Amino acid sequence: MLQLTQNDFLTWAQSNNILLRRLVSIASFILSGLFSSVAASAQDLIVQADRWCPYNCEPETPTPGYVVELLQAIFEPNGVKIRYQIVPWDRVLRQARDGNADAAIGATKHEADAFGLLLGSEPIGDSSDCLYVAGSSKIKFSEASDLDALKRVGVASGYVYSEDIEAWLNRPGNKGKIIVQKGEGPAETNTRNLVLGRLDGVIEDDHVMRHAIFKLGIEHELILAGCLKKTQIFVAFSPKLKNAQRVIKEFDDGMGALRRSGQLGRILGKYGLTDWK
Repeated sequence: MLQLTQNDFLTWAQSNNILLRRLVSIASFILSGLFSSVAASAQDLIVQADRWCPYNCEPETPTPGYVVELLQAIFEPNGVKIRYQIVPWDRVLRQARDGNADAAIGATKHEADAFGLLLGSEPIGDSSDCLYVAGSSKIKFSEASDLDALKRVGVASGYVYSEDIEAWLNRPGNKGKIIVQKGEGPAETNTRNLVLGRLDGVIEDDHVMRHAIFKLGIEHELILAGCLKKTQIFVAFSPKLKNAQRVIKEFDDGMGALRRSGQLGRILGKYGLTDWK
């Protein structure tokens, strides 16, 4: 029969206690990683924008906007639910900055920098500042000074336009000409006001205005006077988003995968668009 001295027993107990603690530590680490993975995969992404169709349209519809569909295609297969909300644009940027939303759809690099938001390497399209006028107007628009001929110009609250247009809008002598439209659908409201003769021109993204004109059935009442240079737009992520850099990488990688598979083109095709690259 094996005889254990008191010292032998203490040595055995200590060594096994160390082993037990190590096993518990390893198990806790593994479980922690599993729970973190589950939590990450179950994360919802709250994305906000004002209604800026066809980039983002009506929530909970078959055509919520092509950017919303891209986000769904990238994140939802991994268990991340896209919660898309319509909010006035000036509040969208503050919400993302403060962490009350996870991302803003349709921000320029200038807007993202101004609010401390995070961008990946993949844009979601190109936006141009264009001028739309009544069908009878002879105005041509190729530079900001062409706006001098207008008396009432419709713009959207909270939007940041190209540098030249921003300078024109901020000129003290032009303050009385500018009609700022707030709310969730400023492009459609400005379009209606232009048709009704309450505005002489509307500065807006070309795709947005074309969609608004088509939706209102007024294709023959308004014309495009011209556009300025294109600017890339992005999904801008909140700096307070948990694992923000991982989420941004997943978005960039996902955009590349959608482009290679042809799914990006199919989503854009639903909105009458083609790939910007």
